[in-house]
Amino acid sequence: MPHTSVDIEPALELRDLVRAILAGDLLSARQWVADAHRQRISWERVGRPSGLDDREMTVAAGLAELLAARDGAPPPSWTLSIGAQREPLFLDPGLQDMPRTLAHAMTDGPEPLRRRNVFASPDFLDVR
Repeated sequence: MPHTSVDIEPALELRDLVRAILAGDLLSARQWVADAHRQRISWERVGRPSGLDDREMTVAAGLAELLAARDGAPPPSWTLSIGAQREPLFLDPGLQDMPRTLAHAMTDGPEPLRRRNVFASPDFLDVR
């Protein structure tokens, strides 16, 4: 009898995306987003991640809103209760060292991030 294997996608955890980004692993983060898009994640039903500190939770909320908007979907309701960072947080490595790129991110970067004092380029994690 031939052996058959079934590809089972691992569960995508928003916590993993946040931690990859904050560690500067944007390759893994882009793969996570591509997988989420391919799996047609229902953003409205994504649960509030557990085990994150305030900084990580701010990033999680901004990302959930950003990715939901890019998919034309409503964000999870828990994101409404997550406020801004006190200090600016830059998600693109080296962004703060490039004055023109930083200025562009601060004016035209993804709004769900900017609203929380988190900054990235306008096309941050856009995998389409």
